[in-house]
Amino acid sequence: MRTGMNMGCKTSVPKRRINKFLFIFGIINMSWAFATWLIPYACWHGYCWDESEYNIPLGFIMFAVGLVMLVASLRKGQRDYGETFICPRCEVALPFSKVPDEQCPHCHIPMEPLKGFYARHPELKKD
Repeated sequence: MRTGMNMGCKTSVPKRRINKFLFIFGIINMSWAFATWLIPYACWHGYCWDESEYNIPLGFIMFAVGLVMLVASLRKGQRDYGETFICPRCEVALPFSKVPDEQCPHCHIPMEPLKGFYARHPELKKD
């Protein structure tokens, strides 16, 4: 149970986020690449076309684009590392990655989320 100044504040460990758009279209593009490799001809509403001359290079290009999209969606640099925390005593704001234990490195007291901090502590607000 939490005690002290951080009591009642909602803090959570950030979840791993992925860019859903890139992830979904990466999977679709890679699936389309496999379909192009396996079935070099297609018919759609009576219109038929033959991709047998360029199905291998087109499939490789589409697979590579899909793979790049998939890797970009899971990339570490694109993730949100969570909230920014602030120390109620020294008022130093730090990102979650710098304070995983939610303790101020200077004061060694529990930190609070920056969002809504000054609404909870109007006496610390500077005009």
